[in-house]
Amino acid sequence: MISFPLAIAALAASVTACSPPLVRHPHPFVSGALGDVAYHGQLTLDAYAPPGPPRAAAVIIHGSQGSKSTHVTQLFEVLDRAGFAWFSVDYRSADDVAAAIHFIRCPGRFNITRETFLIGEDTGAQIALSLAARGGFSGIVTFGAKLGSASAAPGAGLEAGATTPVLMFHGAADEESPPAAAEALCKQLAHCNFHLMAGAIHNFENWHPDQWEWKEELAAWLRRDRRGLWKNIPYSRPEGRDLLMDAYVPDGPGPFPAVLIVHGGGWEAGDKTTYVSPVFGPLARAGFVWFSIDYRLTPYVRVPEELEDIRAAVRYVRLHAARFHVDPKRIALLGESASGHLVTQVASEPCAGCEVQAVVSFYGVYDFTRWPQAGDWERAAAARLFGDWTPDMLRRYSPLLNVRPGLPPLLLIQGTKDELFAGTMEYARRLKAAGSPYELVLLEGAPHGMENWEGHAEWAFYKRKLVEWLTAALKNAEPAVKSQER
Repeated sequence: MISFPLAIAALAASVTACSPPLVRHPHPFVSGALGDVAYHGQLTLDAYAPPGPPRAAAVIIHGSQGSKSTHVTQLFEVLDRAGFAWFSVDYRSADDVAAAIHFIRCPGRFNITRETFLIGEDTGAQIALSLAARGGFSGIVTFGAKLGSASAAPGAGLEAGATTPVLMFHGAADEESPPAAAEALCKQLAHCNFHLMAGAIHNFENWHPDQWEWKEELAAWLRRDRRGLWKNIPYSRPEGRDLLMDAYVPDGPGPFPAVLIVHGGGWEAGDKTTYVSPVFGPLARAGFVWFSIDYRLTPYVRVPEELEDIRAAVRYVRLHAARFHVDPKRIALLGESASGHLVTQVASEPCAGCEVQAVVSFYGVYDFTRWPQAGDWERAAAARLFGDWTPDMLRRYSPLLNVRPGLPPLLLIQGTKDELFAGTMEYARRLKAAGSPYELVLLEGAPHGMENWEGHAEWAFYKRKLVEWLTAALKNAEPAVKSQER
């Protein structure tokens, strides 16, 4: 009989017995990944398990075509963004994949936890499902699952009562493996979500950008707990180009009110982390979900396209409200400088699915009609923003001239030493005359740009006012009863 101390010593020896991975080549296109790691004879895998806290592991099983570095490469970035290590495996049979998983899980070999997910496409999906029937996996993901004959179908292994969570993506136009069989299997399983991708064919690497919703769904499903910071979420793909947003979801069950933050930069500069960063902390601490977005900039597009990007972000948040624990009836827009114009213009032009319940504008631009007579810079800027503009176009895109009853409540925050001060005061007067609910907060002596207000205690109160006003405006998603000035 082996003594308990000897058993512990034997266990410790086995834990430290795992040899480091033998890397035959550096990975050709993923920084920090290992290429051609030998795991069984001449069979190899690619591995990405970066330093830092150990990550859950995703084992990727390609289908009947391609290899570990083709057909599945779109998964690499998505898995990294979801906080996962990944391993893409070359193999000859399901037993080889099982050997790869044993190799990967050997304690201390890779910087991973014991939590393991299997991701298979085409025939690799069948292997993933069959291995899952043995137990010990945290979840299974399939793309275009090719299930084979009825006798070989993995439903014979993963029984209806199986508790392993399964996520299935399948092209609605898949002629190689029509979706009916995979959808029927999903319905038999206790914990299975089936996503039919409209118009998509069999191989998911050939799915079009407007069919890439799977990337966000996969990341959200893998993370399970969606609280905390999310980076680089694609929310729209105009002309096939990803527009990204960052998001922060506070702790708690929600649903929470949400604020979409749009950076300024003269309609031509900046991104989702510039200019507006001072409001991230106050909103997060106050229990708001916030989204900070990128949008297309001039001179590559004009103002109408920028407005469409903001509307697309609103639609995205509303469509995926449950994913981010957002109350879709309590959404606000926040902009500054050029984007102060953009968010107030979105509020001025009603659009189905783009309605918001409150708008915050820091030192915005509200009137373009005087620009052609103002100076060389303004005339050139009008052409950059609107192309071959007409007076009617300048009036249409001037929020000052689109004030009307029924606007969502507005909070205007303005420094008195800002060159845009006079325009904000005129906009406030128009709102008051129209009976539109608003509040005006003035920072005495403050210049343009909230980043320039940092370190000045005399102006810091605007953060408290911002949170208090948004809390009240979104409490019941009802417009304020009367206007106020502070």
